[in-house]
Amino acid sequence: MKANKGFTLIEVLIAAVILFSSLAITAQLYSASSLSADKAASAAQYYQQSELVITTIKSQLRERFKRNNNTELKGEIEAAGQMYSWQAIKTADIAPPMGIDDTVPLEPRFARFLVTVELINKGKSFQFETVAW
Repeated sequence: MKANKGFTLIEVLIAAVILFSSLAITAQLYSASSLSADKAASAAQYYQQSELVITTIKSQLRERFKRNNNTELKGEIEAAGQMYSWQAIKTADIAPPMGIDDTVPLEPRFARFLVTVELINKGKSFQFETVAW
């Protein structure tokens, strides 16, 4: 009898199926992790920009409220190449606290606003409250 010195065709085919299956799974995992990383980076950028947007809206809101005392204000802001639209609705008038010597409540000088901010063309939005004077 001769000694067998190689692999049979079936053994080679099974090894190839195992190899290609593991390569396909690895490629799928890499693709999924890359997509997740892109989503996380996009969300982080959105939340970082939102702090800048809120600060800018607060200053614009205070400036506009000081000039004309409106109950509803709107505007647009560009931050890092993204356009945001905002709308502020006055929810309450607030008077300063009474002092020790005051006998009559003071007139309201402050206004509380509910501000809705929307990232244009992305469908993301958020709300916050602020006070203007």
